Amino acid sequence: MSATRHLQILALLLLLGGGAALQLRNMLVPATFGEIGTYRAAALGTNAAHPLTFPSDARCLKCHEDVQEERVESLHTVVRCVHCHGFGAEHITQATAVEVDSSVTIASAQDWDHHFPTKVDLFITYDRATCLACHQATVGMPDSFLQINVAEHLEDQGAEDVEDVNVCFECHTGHSPGL
Repeated sequence: MSATRHLQILALLLLLGGGAALQLRNMLVPATFGEIGTYRAAALGTNAAHPLTFPSDARCLKCHEDVQEERVESLHTVVRCVHCHGFGAEHITQATAVEVDSSVTIASAQDWDHHFPTKVDLFITYDRATCLACHQATVGMPDSFLQINVAEHLEDQGAEDVEDVNVCFECHTGHSPGL
């Protein structure tokens, strides 16, 4: 009997440890986890309650009809406004307020700070980094997507200063780049 005593203690410890682990898991895993996939189902309602921070192009084009006209025949019709101009949440709030009170002023767009996770609400970007984020030749991009080898492209086009941040805009516009 004494020879198996250590095995009995080990089995008891394993049972107690397993039970404690299951109890801890039940305490830590949210109640709705796993109901409709490998995430917390109640998060859907929580997320839906947050205000939208990713405005639709329709909201932008409501006031900027000229941009919509420029983009009609452009391949950039599929590029969302926020990709090149930021979220514009404050801008949209001000524009909405103008519809009610014409004395409200709408702040002008700022120059881009050359930082993709920028804190600038609405910006104007004439910067090659913005264009190259999509158009620089990259492994894995579909062949149908227009990609360029930057050095070759700028040389072929006779760019004045290949290092200039505005170099893409010597030939192209952002809304209708003529691609």
